[in-house]
Amino acid sequence: MNISHIYWFCYFSTEEPSVRYRALYPLAELSQNHEITYSIVYPGYSIKSILYFLYVWFGVLLFRKKDSVIVFQKIYTNHIYSLALRILLFFRRKRTLYDIDDAEYLRYNEQVIHYFMRNCEACAVGSRELYIHARLYNSNVFLLTSPVIAHNQLKTAINEHFTIGWIGYYDAHKPNLHELVFPAVANADIDIRLIILGVTKAEDREEVISYFAGKSHVTLEMPDEINWHNEETVYEHISRFDIGVAPLLNNEFNRAKSAFKMKQCLSVGVPVLASNIGENSWFLNHSNNGFFCNTPAEYLQMIHHIKALCEEEYLALCTAAKESASDFSMGNYGNVLLDYYKK
Repeated sequence: MNISHIYWFCYFSTEEPSVRYRALYPLAELSQNHEITYSIVYPGYSIKSILYFLYVWFGVLLFRKKDSVIVFQKIYTNHIYSLALRILLFFRRKRTLYDIDDAEYLRYNEQVIHYFMRNCEACAVGSRELYIHARLYNSNVFLLTSPVIAHNQLKTAINEHFTIGWIGYYDAHKPNLHELVFPAVANADIDIRLIILGVTKAEDREEVISYFAGKSHVTLEMPDEINWHNEETVYEHISRFDIGVAPLLNNEFNRAKSAFKMKQCLSVGVPVLASNIGENSWFLNHSNNGFFCNTPAEYLQMIHHIKALCEEEYLALCTAAKESASDFSMGNYGNVLLDYYKK
């Protein structure tokens, strides 16, 4: 079937990167390049949010557009918003899709998640680990890797002050950083600027500062006024990295991650040091666009290795990193979604 319209019901507002990158931006791209119209709904308690939700909900129930698809993105609560969507799914099951890019069943209501997985016609997942899990509840599952937007940032030279960077929600990734990357940086024999994008709490800032107290070779930067909705500015921050890091401890939740942090760095042309876990393993080509590191010792070894590269060798890594971004472009995301329904 062709798709003429997409009804997309998000699990949260655009404050969540997953909502922007798997819903808002792809829908705009599909509209511009494929003339597909869409209705996107975010849960909210304002009168405006409630009225718009009711307008779309009743529109789908009573006057559903021809050749339309209904997407329920990562719905996992038992709140009234979720209940209303389950009612809608009961009456309008045809051409429905449940979209998920994290193992939310490990930390939220798995019964709700599995209800949508079972009752939607198909599931779109952000990782191969999620594919395995979703197949337990639905035979129609396809991989829809999280995309990165097109931007104008490009890494062209290594900094005089060697810079290692990480991006994400620090509070949720403390174990990954503290057990894998921080020890390597603390024990390095070179001067390092460490940029951490995503430290939002005062106590977390103090924690990081305390960790590197007395490490005179480490200069910390934790920008606290980042406009996450200004995507170009975010990628401009990333372009300051000489190395991006994507550490993941080996557990079920991390294996289901979509390697989004790695993708953001690679799209700028920044080589990445990453754990050989989950989707990281599919997007990093060892010694080509970065290096796999599974222990603090390996992170330390590769930090020293990249710092010692000549300019030509370093820029070759950057070029390979940038070239790999086509695998997770916004256009590729849209094509995979459309191809599934055409088949």
